[in-house]
Amino acid sequence: MGMMQARAWTIAAVLLGAAPGGNPARAEEARRPVATHEAARVLVGNTLVYTKADRDGDEETVYFRLDGSGLAATRGEHGLSEARPIIWATMSDGQFCVADSGRKIWDGDCGTLSIDGDAATLAPANGPAWSGKLLAGDARHLDPATAGQQRLDGEAAIRPLTGNTLVFIPMGGRREYLAFHFLADGTVRRAQNDEPDFDNWVLHRDESWSIRKKDGALCLRGGEWKQDYCAAITVTGDLVALKSEGAGLTHGRLLPGDARNLSPAAAAATKAMMDRLTGHTLLLVRPEAVSAKKDVAIYFQRGGVGQARERSGGGPDVSKPVKWLLQPGGKLCVVDDGRKFGNGDCAALSIEGELVVLEGQGRPKIAGRLLRGKVALPKE
Repeated sequence: MGMMQARAWTIAAVLLGAAPGGNPARAEEARRPVATHEAARVLVGNTLVYTKADRDGDEETVYFRLDGSGLAATRGEHGLSEARPIIWATMSDGQFCVADSGRKIWDGDCGTLSIDGDAATLAPANGPAWSGKLLAGDARHLDPATAGQQRLDGEAAIRPLTGNTLVFIPMGGRREYLAFHFLADGTVRRAQNDEPDFDNWVLHRDESWSIRKKDGALCLRGGEWKQDYCAAITVTGDLVALKSEGAGLTHGRLLPGDARNLSPAAAAATKAMMDRLTGHTLLLVRPEAVSAKKDVAIYFQRGGVGQARERSGGGPDVSKPVKWLLQPGGKLCVVDDGRKFGNGDCAALSIEGELVVLEGQGRPKIAGRLLRGKVALPKE
């Protein structure tokens, strides 16, 4: 095994050993050994410490983030080294893999992960197993972003949820697929984002949230839940850990305020803007639309359908059916009928009187006019 592989195995060994919920020190959370994907969840937000077999006394430390990134450092006779970035992943067969950032993971970086209390073991397919100890949180302060963070449990952990948004991403990934906005009146606004290449949040029926008095668990009911969902909750910085009997341990990110525009006020604003577009024509004609490549007139009909007329240079007008939607937060998306929506088809929309401004990410602003009824492109 080369030096690079040895470093990866060392890192992997350090990763093994955290109690469910993010606090290895709590004995009641560490009574059952866990392995594969379940063991990897225990590492999230925690630190794995181990000693390399090939270096006398050198201690390796690895801190794991939810999104599949992390930091590692070596403690030797001169103290703790500067933290270096790492990546980690769990494979479909349950293998746990760790490598230095900047290179691809390969089979030699992977092994079978198991955690028993605060003891962790990573066993590669070939070669001896590594063992380590799991510590709660960023125990060696490798990440400046964790400075000053406190772990909150039970009822104290639920308070930060009120008025804010909890989003979930796949373990080791970055794409959000579920969001909960917690209102002070006990209502939860839940939305799902199932499109792989399109940020489109679809609201579900409202739910309610409460605190279970006997143990401080967070409980959700109503909406799509067939029975109450209750989970022990921990909040450390913006990392939220939920542990229930049925679903086990899951993690999410806490974002400030109505970060995904799920509140009733945001929904009302989106509906008002949709009503403003319906039955009107968006006219983007140069030189008003200086950054537009062509003259465009889009007529918005009910039901998310419409008609577009385009003219390039001195060519003839071309008419075609389109579909449109307005995302929560005011992004207008328009595509040819028959195509799927993508993030590149959307732009932030603002309307003031008949003046309209569209601004796509990484693109210059385009100004146009919103006119009542179906309006044709002006003659050249």
